Amino acid sequence: MYVYLPTAAVGNGRTLVTLGGAGEIMSFFYPRLDFAQNVREGLPALYVGDPGHGRLVWTFAQAFTRSQQYLDHSNLAQTTLRLAEPPLEVVLEDFCPPRNTALVRAVTVTNTGPDHFRGAFLHYFDLRLGEVAGKQAVRWDAQEGYVLQYFRDIVLAVGGTRPEMWRCGRSLDPSGPQSAKQDMLDGHLNGQPEDIGQVDFAIGYRLDLPPGVSREIHLFLGAEVNHYRTSRQMREMVKTGYEALRTAAQEDDERWLRRGRLQLATAREVGEPGPDLETAYERALLSLRLLVDEASGAVIAAPEFDGTYDRSGGYGYCWPRDASVAAASLREAGYPDYEQRLADWYVENQLPGGHWGQRYWTDGMLAASWALREDFLQLDQCAAALLTLCAAAKDSGPQRAEVLWEAIESGAKPLAERAQEGWHYQACDLWETYCGRFVYTNAAIATALRAAGKVARQRGQEQLGEQWLRLSRRMQEALLEIYTGEYFPRGLRMDGHVDGSVDTATLGAVAPFPLLDLSDPADRERAERNLETIRARLSQEVDGKVGLRRYEGDGYLNGAIGCVNTLWAALVALKLARAWAREDAGRAEGHRRQALADLDFCLSHATPTGLLPELIGLEPGTPYWAAPHAWASALLVDCVHELECLRGERP
Repeated sequence: MYVYLPTAAVGNGRTLVTLGGAGEIMSFFYPRLDFAQNVREGLPALYVGDPGHGRLVWTFAQAFTRSQQYLDHSNLAQTTLRLAEPPLEVVLEDFCPPRNTALVRAVTVTNTGPDHFRGAFLHYFDLRLGEVAGKQAVRWDAQEGYVLQYFRDIVLAVGGTRPEMWRCGRSLDPSGPQSAKQDMLDGHLNGQPEDIGQVDFAIGYRLDLPPGVSREIHLFLGAEVNHYRTSRQMREMVKTGYEALRTAAQEDDERWLRRGRLQLATAREVGEPGPDLETAYERALLSLRLLVDEASGAVIAAPEFDGTYDRSGGYGYCWPRDASVAAASLREAGYPDYEQRLADWYVENQLPGGHWGQRYWTDGMLAASWALREDFLQLDQCAAALLTLCAAAKDSGPQRAEVLWEAIESGAKPLAERAQEGWHYQACDLWETYCGRFVYTNAAIATALRAAGKVARQRGQEQLGEQWLRLSRRMQEALLEIYTGEYFPRGLRMDGHVDGSVDTATLGAVAPFPLLDLSDPADRERAERNLETIRARLSQEVDGKVGLRRYEGDGYLNGAIGCVNTLWAALVALKLARAWAREDAGRAEGHRRQALADLDFCLSHATPTGLLPELIGLEPGTPYWAAPHAWASALLVDCVHELECLRGERP
């Protein structure tokens, strides 16, 4: 495995596929969204000329110009590649049918030049089923018309339009004679029917195109748990046909959007410059849909792209923090079932001590972590899970409410025990880097205990509820005590001294943990000045637009700009705009315009298909990092909701 940056993703809650800008299949996650990543390379190519007398051109070659987009109102991705000499157009369309564990790829090759074209379309696959390189088998099934690779309980077939040539090989030496990749170079595949070990394979289709003529090829990549089920799925997809599968995928996405879509106004004045927020809002919602595991209800932070942790700790896991933010945004967008399912997942995966782990696999198993030590727990994530449980309890019947209450009580008690003096005990910070006591974590715990206290009182446990509410108020007071008059410092170091670093995490005291009451003039001034200081100290200009770094001295990804953090600032600005709307229209308008500038910056640094990343790199090789990102997508959704509310509140 290696670090790669996808530009698009398609999926259906059971499979998740990421794509490169040239149509490379970068990942195929099955049987869950987080594991296994079954593709090392999935590369399309054209052979120009007769076999042995032409040249092989990979679609990632500079000879192609390329563009990529999603079709409106759907997660169907379309990649267009144009070759100047000879003039050809290749259009790849990718989607995952709603009822299959499969990827469907349509390939349309058009001769756009004046001369007859002869050549071939080829597709190379180096699969690592189960994320294992060896002990695999691959074979050509002549009767079914597809290539089948299998390892233990993952059996993946590639078929659809019957290939006209194929080669099963071994990828131990990609440039050696055993490799199917090497066999592609002359535009002809030798037909080797099977191999074992560290395998690869390629398939091909002849092209004989007069001027203006196209050929359409359909590829189905389907995975199941055994040979029989894989074969059955492939036969059913072939019988259903490409057009019906495509229609089903589009209608499923459109139906899902209609179920909860907020009917947006423009969110800005007519003629006012700014981003296309309706399109961005819809793409953010569809991105969140891709990241929810259908089987469990867990939400992953982003599709994994750094599986060996070369440049990060990985992203394809469920962090309670990101998951809760995503579920809350989906609830506000009209999809309450996601938060309810996540609450059930939290109940099932609460650890014996009452807290939750740093990150999980979607099936509930703990994932590789570095914040599970007693003196370095990520308490803010425990608070996030607790808040989700409390929110779910409001809409639950008596039997389910009892189950949720047990988890709420079990989760609130250890948080309360770790926060007896107004500050939580030393813990891991939001960015999973520092140890100390933090404004963000204190705000998270205080808000969670306040919610748990209200649930306790509703259940008649007045004493316990009042205990938690009193502790929540004390934690809120502790935050106000370190406010400098200009900003909230990050928190307290392990020695008890104030850590004066400016950190966007302190925005958490407004959202998502509203300890600062923006209807109160004093709290509103604190929030406003804190945001001003963050902008003054953390702003970074790129191409004439300004984003925010995460915190002072941040070295991750060589000091990248935070898409999450810039969107977070936009959200706080919009909440301030709403708070000022009736009292000071000019001040409110200033915050609104700044928020629109923040949104414009982030959307202008999304992937070419509009997916929002976690970070925006300042180096050429990392223009975006971790896309689509659940937290970033959720913040965009929240910002648009705030803009819509603001429209109704402005005088």
